[in-house]
Amino acid sequence: MAETLDTTAAQTVIAEQRRTISELQTPVIQVWSGILALPIVGSVDTARAQDMNERLLEKIIETSSEIVILDITGVAVIDTSVAKHLLETVTAARLLGAEVLIVGLSTHTALTLVHLGLDLSGVTTRTTLAKGLELAFRRLGLEVVPRRTARAHGPEREGTDD
Repeated sequence: MAETLDTTAAQTVIAEQRRTISELQTPVIQVWSGILALPIVGSVDTARAQDMNERLLEKIIETSSEIVILDITGVAVIDTSVAKHLLETVTAARLLGAEVLIVGLSTHTALTLVHLGLDLSGVTTRTTLAKGLELAFRRLGLEVVPRRTARAHGPEREGTDD
């Protein structure tokens, strides 16, 4: 009896650890109201792509987000299979009304995608996450501006949020 409880407890711990690892592999982050980011690090196989898509689509619905930033900076190898999974993610998110920006493109990645002959004409891309955020903010009518400097506008008052 005690052995069965130990086995059940161990299985529960293992299941929780798998869930945690899965969530860490595909974090969907709300970076601003209406903007989600999905940073992808490592390899993308069919099972991971399916998990990514499910998490992303659920988060789009949950947050009513209009823009998704798909960051592929951490994807070492882009091949036909990975590119196909990325395009499926773009298509699925669009069906839910979200615009998808793919960011983190390197020279090597861009050339690989061109050599694979994939049609990315309808996909908005940017080289960095920062440039993707700038575009996302612009599309939502938001603007990020620097704070006033102490020299130009006098000393800032402590305790204010201006």
